[in-house]
Amino acid sequence: MAQNTYKTPPKAPVVKKKRENRLLNYLNQTIGFERLFGEDNPWPIKHLGRILWVSFLLILYIGFNHNAERLIRNIQRVKAIVDEKRAEYTTLQADFKKSGKQSEISKHVIATGLEEPVTPPLKIVVKSEKATQP
Repeated sequence: MAQNTYKTPPKAPVVKKKRENRLLNYLNQTIGFERLFGEDNPWPIKHLGRILWVSFLLILYIGFNHNAERLIRNIQRVKAIVDEKRAEYTTLQADFKKSGKQSEISKHVIATGLEEPVTPPLKIVVKSEKATQP
């Protein structure tokens, strides 16, 4: 067998052609970014996608911040309302417990003509017949 002495040239590396962005081409045609920034300064056109993405993220961040601040204000408002209701509940509960005492009841009953007895009640003792029988 004979060896092949013929060498093939090495293949050139395949360079992927970057796909052109249709949106950027459309904006360039309608607005004329090349005229706006100059044909020798393609930086804004090349990075327009990134600029739009970062702008979107900034707007989203600002929106989340506003939402969080609104929620904090609502929480503080509700806490103030709850504290007020708790204080009202405590005072009503104290008034209710105080109104159940005998001295408070007697003050309200005097207006109807009833008086508190001065003498202690009599104790009635009944002897059962079974206890006296053997």
